[in-house]
Amino acid sequence: MTVVEEHPLLPSLENDPAMALQLRKSLQTLSDATPDQAFKSMVTEVLAGRMSLRDVVDSTTFSGVVNPLVVGSLTELSQLSSEEKEALAAQGQRRIEEEYAASIAAAPADGDDEYFDDRPPILGTDW
Repeated sequence: MTVVEEHPLLPSLENDPAMALQLRKSLQTLSDATPDQAFKSMVTEVLAGRMSLRDVVDSTTFSGVVNPLVVGSLTELSQLSSEEKEALAAQGQRRIEEEYAASIAAAPADGDDEYFDDRPPILGTDW
């Protein structure tokens, strides 16, 4: 199953696969950037579908890592002009769309069986 085909982490993203993919990538980026092992484990569980994103957002582990980043980002954002904010928003939207399009292009075409291509033949068969 490709990232694009996975169930979105939030129900509100059910009809927006590009944003669903972006959320997954953002969580992975946060996990990669922090030394907090509890946060890394939590993100792994969420991305694997074993925990709900809504449940972990309320945890002190999640807020301890994310809140300082949000405060810093809001401080930077407040110093930008309206034009700069609009340009960044447009740039971000383009990036999300481009990354989503690339993920679709990289996914196997219908009928391709990516899971069995590299398997050795079954003994006693010649198909």
